[in-house]
Amino acid sequence: MRIVILGAGFGGLTACLELVDRLKSRWGVEVVLVDRHPYHLFTPLLFQVVTGGVDPGHIAHPIRWLLRDRRFQFYESEIKAIDLACKKVVLPTMELTYDILVIGLGSTTNFFGVPKAENYSFPVKTVREAVAIKNRIIDAFRQAELEPNDEARRRILSFAVVGGGATGVELVASLYDLVHMVLAKDYPRARPEDTRVCLIEATNSLLGGMDPKMGEIAMQSLQNRGVRLHLGCRIVGMDNEGVHTADGQHLQYRLVIWASGIRPSPLVEPLALEKARDGRIIVGPYLDVPQWPGVYAVGDLAAYTEPGAARPLPAKAAVAEQQGRSVARNIVHILADEDPETFRYKYQGDLVALGRDAAVAKLFGRSFNGFVAWIFWRAIHLQKVPGFRNRMSVAQDWSFDYVLRRDTMHLE
Repeated sequence: MRIVILGAGFGGLTACLELVDRLKSRWGVEVVLVDRHPYHLFTPLLFQVVTGGVDPGHIAHPIRWLLRDRRFQFYESEIKAIDLACKKVVLPTMELTYDILVIGLGSTTNFFGVPKAENYSFPVKTVREAVAIKNRIIDAFRQAELEPNDEARRRILSFAVVGGGATGVELVASLYDLVHMVLAKDYPRARPEDTRVCLIEATNSLLGGMDPKMGEIAMQSLQNRGVRLHLGCRIVGMDNEGVHTADGQHLQYRLVIWASGIRPSPLVEPLALEKARDGRIIVGPYLDVPQWPGVYAVGDLAAYTEPGAARPLPAKAAVAEQQGRSVARNIVHILADEDPETFRYKYQGDLVALGRDAAVAKLFGRSFNGFVAWIFWRAIHLQKVPGFRNRMSVAQDWSFDYVLRRDTMHLE
């Protein structure tokens, strides 16, 4: 018997490791993990790669290191197609058959059909994209220092983040710290007063889906720092000078970072599966795909609605990890002729960084913010970074950033 797991994100990798640990070579089961990258990316810290807080290699944990202690196969490969009828996954050089399939392919950036958004804005879903954005920020300061015209310099030093969710809020707060506390000192002719950092959000609040009090705290914190907020601002188009909004404004920003919305992996689109409005696969109580026995979906591309809930669970790392463990347990139950268990998400709280020495949190049933929340944010995220070496490296990055300075090297 072969179990194939597609995607080494939080859901897929957790399912793989949990399965291997629980199977312990019983029933002669072969576990195969497939991903186009040779590493698991700790995406909650990807925004700090953009702003020089951590080295990109320190949040990427090599999957092959895991092969030393656990028995599973890993194929580093693109996936061409998934054939549910023939129970096979098509890779560029082979076809991989399966008995049980776990789809955890994650998501890509959703531009919501905004014309030219894909051409003139920069998504931040991968290490390559994060490094590219960081380079453009540094390039802007290099150009601004050589620009004699004040108005032209202000245009060059204008940065916008689209999306008021956790990713957008954390990114814009860290970006503000980078340009005002670090780059302004490295490039003294690019004056801080010439720099504009803004957050654009289509709704009238921040951190949608979380406790409204957290959104209010985040809004106040960003405003106090000097971040410009454009709330209730729906983008209807883009060009090389900025964004066009539904109310007729043209907000001019040289660099626009798109952190608003996700959509399932394109590999899911052609599959004959029942899907939610956002394209995610609708799964049953065991995270199974009802139309196809032996097929499960986890993570960002799985739409699971708990009994009595109005909408599916959000696409969060914590949800994906719990789904991965649940699917692994249920597969073992099925192999042992036992009844599977209904998935139940255990809410563990929310944490959102708001720049240096600031964060907002909801833990243990209460909301709090400030330096204490920032300490909690760092401690919990550091504990969740996979691999001892990666954790120590991130801790070192943070120490240098706090005591000395951030990394502002331009990397190709």
